[in-house]
Amino acid sequence: MKRNIKFLLVLSFVAVNLTAASQTVADSVARVTNVDGMTLSVTLTPDSITIGDQATLTLTVNNVGNHTVVFPPLQQMNYGSLEPLSLTMDTILSADGKKQIVQKVIVTSFNVGRNPVAGFSVIVADAGNGSVLFCPDTLLLDVAYMSDADTVSCEVKADSGIVSEPYTFWEIFRWILWGLLAVAAIFAVVWIIKRRKENKPIVVLPHAKPVSPDRRALSELEALRRKELWQKGRVKKYYTDMTDIVRRFLQNMYGISASEMTTRQTLRAFHAIDDWSEESDTLLKQLLQKADMVKFAKSQPEAYEHDLAMQNAVDFIRKVVEVHKLNNPENEEKK
Repeated sequence: MKRNIKFLLVLSFVAVNLTAASQTVADSVARVTNVDGMTLSVTLTPDSITIGDQATLTLTVNNVGNHTVVFPPLQQMNYGSLEPLSLTMDTILSADGKKQIVQKVIVTSFNVGRNPVAGFSVIVADAGNGSVLFCPDTLLLDVAYMSDADTVSCEVKADSGIVSEPYTFWEIFRWILWGLLAVAAIFAVVWIIKRRKENKPIVVLPHAKPVSPDRRALSELEALRRKELWQKGRVKKYYTDMTDIVRRFLQNMYGISASEMTTRQTLRAFHAIDDWSEESDTLLKQLLQKADMVKFAKSQPEAYEHDLAMQNAVDFIRKVVEVHKLNNPENEEKK
């Protein structure tokens, strides 16, 4: 079968070259129906181009059925003055089940004038038998130079006047926006230069509002409670961190260096401040002494005592702040 197809292909190309010279120029569509009701349709679009432009040569075989259709490959195509550039193949099924095979070839030409395109043929094969579906007609392609355009009839007329159109809102808004951006940019440059000459920072960030000693201490105690140190067996660490928080509170609130003092020295220093009260003194004493027993005497308090120590620390801070507010009512009015 392959030998028959190759032989028929050679014969078809010979037939094309022999018959092309004797054929007359036809329309841009040529059609012939001969082989088992199949039709070869050839179209050229457009049929006139400028030199070097491209056109599309379409070969369509209709009513293919079970036949095998063989188109000539790109490198073997010879369409007269046309130069093939690329090709695509496609198979189309109609609603009634009929099959079409379409080959589209992109062609160009550099031969100015009316160029006849050689005839076309394809091979169809079925059950080992090959036949040639041949279109002997030729197509015509007009190729023109760019300079062939008719410029003689062109007239240059004087403009009767410039037609002005009103500006739209968005056009006006855009110019206003650009103007504001330009003013802002100039202001920014002047501001930066001025601040540098005055040796001042260009941007001054607002300072965060300071946290009061009591709020900070209470927040730290809550964080310590959530760690659940004594529940994990770290009782000494629990009491050490708790008393450190209370000692820092006294340092931040009254300037007492409690972190460097013993329990007795801390209680004596606290007794000397104006915000001392018997209730707060008792709470502080119980807390510090319980912590000393755990840290130095290796005491193991009961579970409820751990929570009680935490509550004593919280109550001590709140009581001190309460007395401080009573002793300084003028500061509370300013707040």
